[in-house]
This record gives sequence, C-alpha cells and structure tokens, in this order.
Amino acid sequence: MVKIRIMYWKEIPVQIEFSSSSTKKSVKLDERFQYAVDSISMKDGSYGSDDYLEGWQWMDKEEVNDEFTQELIDRYLDKYEFPQDLIKKISQLIDENSRNEMPGSLDEWILNN
Repeated sequence: MVKIRIMYWKEIPVQIEFSSSSTKKSVKLDERFQYAVDSISMKDGSYGSDDYLEGWQWMDKEEVNDEFTQELIDRYLDKYEFPQDLIKKISQLIDENSRNEMPGSLDEWILNN
C-alpha cells in the first residue's frame, strides 16, 4: 500500500509525497508550478505576507494498492504535467472573482489539460 499526498500553495500543486510502511519519497513537480505560485501570489497580493505562508498545505490524495516503485511514482507524476495556461486560468478566475483557493480545486482541470 502506497499513500500519496500533495503539497499545494492554495490551489496549485508543487510537490508529491509517496510513502509506504518502509519508504518515503517526495518529488517536486515541474518548476513551472512554483513559477505559477510566485506569479499568482504577486497578482493576488499575498507574496511575502502571512497569507502566502498560510497558503502552503499537504492534502492526502489517495492510497494505492501497489508496490512502491519508481514506475508508480513516474506514472503518478505524469498526471501532473504543467498546463501551459495555468497562470492565465487562475488570473482569469481572480479577475472574475470566482477563484477557489482550496487545495485540489483545479486538479480536475490540470489533469485533463
């Protein structure tokens, strides 16, 4: 059994942690996700503030009944390919006052782009 959890800054995923009873591995997502965090935090005014720091949190995603292998990690990481218009999408949601900052709120959109 492998537990998977994701580190988010607000709705943006940045790191995935895989753990079993004997092994734990954390993997950063593409650096463009961090760039998106920096860009959006400047747009929403939270950069360098307590709001920025409070935006970081882990979210348990799932447990998979599989062996802890690099293949499992790679398969899961492949799901989180950086969508080219992520910053534009969140900026638009901010401008429309319809942004949902909850961790995972954009996962369905990210995973389908």
